[in-house]
Amino acid sequence: MSGFGLRYKQIKSFSDWLSEVVDKDSNTISSYNRQVMQSCKTFVVWFVFNYVSSSELIKADVELIALVNTQRFFWSKATIGGEGGKLALDLSDSEINSIENLLLHEFEEAKFDKGICHRNYLLWRLVKAFGLRIGEALSLRLEDLNLSGSDPYVEIVHLDRRNSNLDSRVPYNPKVKTLGRYLYMQPEDDDLVGLLELYVKKYRVMKKFIRGKMRVTNFLDHDYLFVAHGSFGAGKPLSCSAASRIANVIQRKSGVTFRWHLLRHSKFNRLYIAAQESPDRSAAIDSIVYMGGWRSETSLLLYANRAVRDSTRRKVTENNKRRVQNGSQ
Repeated sequence: MSGFGLRYKQIKSFSDWLSEVVDKDSNTISSYNRQVMQSCKTFVVWFVFNYVSSSELIKADVELIALVNTQRFFWSKATIGGEGGKLALDLSDSEINSIENLLLHEFEEAKFDKGICHRNYLLWRLVKAFGLRIGEALSLRLEDLNLSGSDPYVEIVHLDRRNSNLDSRVPYNPKVKTLGRYLYMQPEDDDLVGLLELYVKKYRVMKKFIRGKMRVTNFLDHDYLFVAHGSFGAGKPLSCSAASRIANVIQRKSGVTFRWHLLRHSKFNRLYIAAQESPDRSAAIDSIVYMGGWRSETSLLLYANRAVRDSTRRKVTENNKRRVQNGSQ
């Protein structure tokens, strides 16, 4: 065994084959696809470390590290939906408006699937308002909602602070790995309180046999906020796979390439741009870091790089327009 790794063409061919077999006609890339690629990358890098280091072709450790880093880069680059660079993709204003209008229209006009439409619109609004990870939204429990008083908020609770009640979605249950935090409703989202209250009261329900009769009740066997609707699994906690299917439907109906994480990117890209114009930039950045559940500003850099690039590109475009206008006068 030589342990020199694989050429990028070989890795890319494997990635394309894996995508065709696993994802087929799906509009999104499954997490399983990425897990396989990650496992293969780890395996190949292990071979490089353990076999190529004894080869006479490797004269120094620096060459070994360069080879390892190259293999890591090749696998990451070939992973569909993977790293693909250092910029966090997001949604344009028009794309956000298209999805907002779609979900709002379905929410307002629904006749037979009101619970589903209400849930989907509410899920969209919460992720959009607070830049939540989809796992954080699916992990929300009723006890995390404080909707009374003048300052209603949603609490994001780290998994270490949860009680030991078993999640029926294990082993694929959503987990909150970001820092816990309190997210207060902003004036532009003041209708969220009413949306949350109505969903909990009217649509977060299931059918149960009560005193010998099948009845609809909102007293469920769990306290997770978002639940499944329809004839199968109604009232059970909404799963990660179900949330992915919702994203697929949104993408198909709106024509916008959509994943839930793009909405999180969009939120923090825009907040970062606004922070650059704040008279107290440091405080604004600290607020964004807290809102995102990060430990430091370092984790914000992925979002910041995209925002800086877009801001710079916009300024250059505006400057060029002014030059053209001034030159034509």
